[in-house]
Amino acid sequence: MSRQMSAEQIDGGSQTLSRGLNALELIGAADAPLSVADLCAQLGIHRSMAYRLVKTLEQRGFVYRDASGGLVLGTKIATLARSVAKGLQEAAAPELAAIAAELEMTAMLVTFDGESAVTLSTAEPQKAGTTVARKPGSRHSIDRGAPGRVLRSQVDPATYPPRDFEFSQDEVLPGVAAVAVPLVIAGYQPVALAVLYFPREVDVAHIATVLIASAERIGAVVGG
Repeated sequence: MSRQMSAEQIDGGSQTLSRGLNALELIGAADAPLSVADLCAQLGIHRSMAYRLVKTLEQRGFVYRDASGGLVLGTKIATLARSVAKGLQEAAAPELAAIAAELEMTAMLVTFDGESAVTLSTAEPQKAGTTVARKPGSRHSIDRGAPGRVLRSQVDPATYPPRDFEFSQDEVLPGVAAVAVPLVIAGYQPVALAVLYFPREVDVAHIATVLIASAERIGAVVGG
């Protein structure tokens, strides 16, 4: 259901800006850091143009290179993400922290931007030895993963009837499982409340119960 718009499809807009936005979407949606060559191939542009594009994004803090030279989203994306749905994020922050502490899993708020599932904010457990990191601004298709399917059911409930919760494993991040529930608030884009964890023996129904109760409290604060 998610698609990217090519520069040629932008009617009356800036082709360079379109390419830059497409680049950010591709980097954010990739399961592993992209090389410039990968980005060049996916955008369908000359390598020299891709290098100039990446250099500009790096200079503005939207993209940085990891130790192997792969492209990942930069801190500027997280800064922008914090200003999106600010009231919702502020209401959700203590709940995300409480979920992370209770379940010892990474808790996150995910929304639909019209094309993809986008991570708004996260909280990682403080006492767990190893946790799953998911940066704000990370994107993936709403056809994959528990949070994506929760959003998809809010976007198109006739085709995808909503469930109390969704579970997934190895769909967005290899070796990672997720449980997600809907967070329905009048006037907001579709939202999902979810946890990520490395697969192990867990009570998925209990996790869902914790998430549903938290979603109700967040909804009461934001919508009340």
